[in-house]
Amino acid sequence: MHEKLEYINCDLCKENETTLLFTKNGYNHVKCNSCGLIYVNPRLRHSKDNLDSFYGSDEGDGGLIKSLLHRAYSARRQKIFCAELKKMERYRKLNRVLDIGCSFGGFLNAAKNLGWNAKGVEAVYDVGRYGKELHNLDIFIGTLEEAGMEPASFDVIRLNNVIEHIPLPSQFLADVNKLLRKGGLLSISTPNYDSYSVSICGKEWIYFDGQHHIVLFTPSTLREILDKNGFTTVLLSTKGFHIRVKDNVSHNLAKETLLKLSEKAISQFVRFTRKGHRLKIWAEKR
Repeated sequence: MHEKLEYINCDLCKENETTLLFTKNGYNHVKCNSCGLIYVNPRLRHSKDNLDSFYGSDEGDGGLIKSLLHRAYSARRQKIFCAELKKMERYRKLNRVLDIGCSFGGFLNAAKNLGWNAKGVEAVYDVGRYGKELHNLDIFIGTLEEAGMEPASFDVIRLNNVIEHIPLPSQFLADVNKLLRKGGLLSISTPNYDSYSVSICGKEWIYFDGQHHIVLFTPSTLREILDKNGFTTVLLSTKGFHIRVKDNVSHNLAKETLLKLSEKAISQFVRFTRKGHRLKIWAEKR
């Protein structure tokens, strides 16, 4: 495994002095002493095989691909996507939206139905082809760099559960900036390291895996990296709370129901703080 690992400096401030937070599954999660960014170091060298393995980690009849595909096109999820898009209406000048890491294309499907010229980029072929082939969506299967998009050609760019996978988020955000028109909107949703869930679950938090989630943000570090790459944050919020840790689901129905109700109740409080485990930022291109 060692020949596949690489050591890196902090992507946000470029320094290399860190504090080890913990080790999980053989991967060191460190905190930059200068700016506070959390990242895996050393980490696996970025490769397509590693990216593909994220979706292949839960095979079988109840596998991750099947469950996420069903969820993306469910009536409930489509309604949520439509509500999200309606909040973006004030940015709709070119009528063009780009979803990077669009997965199965659920968001693109909702955007298309609302009259947007919607494009997607998805690096994993077995995922992107569902929306492309089954729903006739405009999805480029490959990387953003390979897609060759026109500069300043989008009103809105969406990154949902993407930036935590990116090896060099600063360069990536600089590339994204070029694709947005001036005043356009960048929407980011990513795990929040500075959350109550992390405080309770510790290294067993569901988003710590070392292999795929290689950079983890807090509200302050995400705002800082956006500012350094030409964006001004206009909205920041968090939501969500988990008591349970990954793969730890009780088979006792009463206990499981109580846990879910407890999480739901606490989530109602958490949304008034910046301690939810989902971090959302809207930022405009300067």
